[in-house]
Amino acid sequence: MNDSEDVVELTLAKLKWLRLPGMASTLSALLTKAAEENLPALEVVSRLCDEERISRMRSSVAAKVRGACFPEVNTVDGFDFNFCPVRKKLKGRYLALHDVAFLDKGINPLFIGLPGTGKTYLARALAWRVCQANRRVVVISAARMLNELHGAELHGGLEKALRRFVKADLLVLDDFAVLAMDAAQAKLAFQVISERYDHRRSTCITTNRAFKEWPKVFPDALNAQVIAERLTERSERFLLDGKGFRNPET
Repeated sequence: MNDSEDVVELTLAKLKWLRLPGMASTLSALLTKAAEENLPALEVVSRLCDEERISRMRSSVAAKVRGACFPEVNTVDGFDFNFCPVRKKLKGRYLALHDVAFLDKGINPLFIGLPGTGKTYLARALAWRVCQANRRVVVISAARMLNELHGAELHGGLEKALRRFVKADLLVLDDFAVLAMDAAQAKLAFQVISERYDHRRSTCITTNRAFKEWPKVFPDALNAQVIAERLTERSERFLLDGKGFRNPET
């Protein structure tokens, strides 16, 4: 091994010690390219920094995907918008959300309609896109969230458990207001939705119940009304009101 190779190995060791994996992984190849193209030192440093930035972004996005806890990953390219007129009609508005600017406005994407019409698929595909934008996401069924919060409350850990659902840039609640809630569950649902509303954080729901039917689910009709109002005040609603069908891809 010559002196040049020794320096490269030493530099690689330093980069790994400094936890700069992007730079470490590309150093040797970039040095070869620099020699071939006679790149100036500043250009080499700049490209190394670019690789580290890309590496860190990739790792951060991967962490966001893991943190979202997707039951199943769905992406928009797998959704057949031409399957029926209802899907065709909502396509433009739905795809507009994929620039994720809605998060900064606190807009709530609401998917309402019959089972099998693609509500959950569209919600998860949007959540996946938000993860790719390096934003924090939680995807969970409403029933599971309420059970987790109730369990945490019984063991004195409610505040910590709430933070996960309140602090996420996007919270996706699947099958919200579908199963009847007792008073404790309704209180927890109100707390999550209200705190997210106060901080203008986007909450996405899927539900097969129209808002007028929510008093059937909540033990207090006023509770149902307030939650519905806070979800709909800043919202983008997608009504999947076609016949019940289930595309194998959804």
